[in-house]
Amino acid sequence: MTMEKGAMVTDIKPGQKVKGLFCVASKALRTAKNGSPFLTLTLLDKTGNIEARIWDNAEAVNGEFEKGNIIFVEADATEFAGRCQLKINRAERAEAKDIDPADFLPESPADLEKAWRTCRKAMNEVADDILCAILKEIFRHRETSQAFRNAPAAKKMHHAYIGGLLEHSASLIELARLITGKYSQLDRDILISACLLHDIGKIRELTWEHPPIDYSDEGRLLGHISLGVQMVDLACVDIGIKTDNEKVRALKHVILSHHGQREFGSPVLPMTEEAMVFHMIDDLDAKLNYLAGLKASMEQEEGCSWSTYQHLFERYFYLSNNRKNQIGETMDRRGRKEPKSAAAQPLLWDMDKPTGNK
Repeated sequence: MTMEKGAMVTDIKPGQKVKGLFCVASKALRTAKNGSPFLTLTLLDKTGNIEARIWDNAEAVNGEFEKGNIIFVEADATEFAGRCQLKINRAERAEAKDIDPADFLPESPADLEKAWRTCRKAMNEVADDILCAILKEIFRHRETSQAFRNAPAAKKMHHAYIGGLLEHSASLIELARLITGKYSQLDRDILISACLLHDIGKIRELTWEHPPIDYSDEGRLLGHISLGVQMVDLACVDIGIKTDNEKVRALKHVILSHHGQREFGSPVLPMTEEAMVFHMIDDLDAKLNYLAGLKASMEQEEGCSWSTYQHLFERYFYLSNNRKNQIGETMDRRGRKEPKSAAAQPLLWDMDKPTGNK
């Protein structure tokens, strides 16, 4: 019989008594300043994650469950450094047969059927025969296309949930269409193909069948960029296309360079117009998704406008939902409300026009 999930992370507030099932995303035994051992945990479910501590009998409890296990906890929700945290009073491992894995795997908030239609339509729009053949060869395999639809786009950073890779890819296709509509010199087929294949290696780099989302051995050793290029090369071999074909080389260059910098995992820097553009839109979509998640977590904390310090970006972020539209509800220099309509404002280049009085 499946155990009831109980409390969800997103609903936990300081001062509450918490009972529920959670997945252990990380676990470490540490020593307090007074020399006492304590256990620090990150617990998660499909709604988010929360830090937790076990202070009593930490060494004994440490051996009762491992990272990736589902545990039942009874805890007090407290506030520490401005964030909600659990002080666990009881923790015991739950049997796999008694849980529903779907309770612990976050899912994309996007319409995934619509995202898949966007990707399918984009594949059919690719006019170049070689690129079209590569796409069809890769996605004709049911296992590959299903994994592409289900895979997260990352373990933590962006689109880190079931369907994240599909959502991210469809978003990039929309951006690529907009940009190639403006800059006609860009090779649209290369960009659309890259939207679909730049992260295809993540279907082998990541594991998501059981919580938490993690790296496969192959993923840790080789990484999704090299795995993606390998998949393109194998497709070329299977359909009789030379892997050093100009179009194939251009596509592989975008895949290899899409992280933008060597220190971020790209073995080469973007050196074509398409590679430069693709890195920019990929980075844009990833960062805005990260900030959307950060903003959503802040909405649980009433009145919060500034994020905690984000070490990856070396800054705080101001993500208030209360910022007013600057066109409406603003004040002029005399303290009067200005008109809400932008049309009522003088155009900047009209300011110096003669009024008609000589």
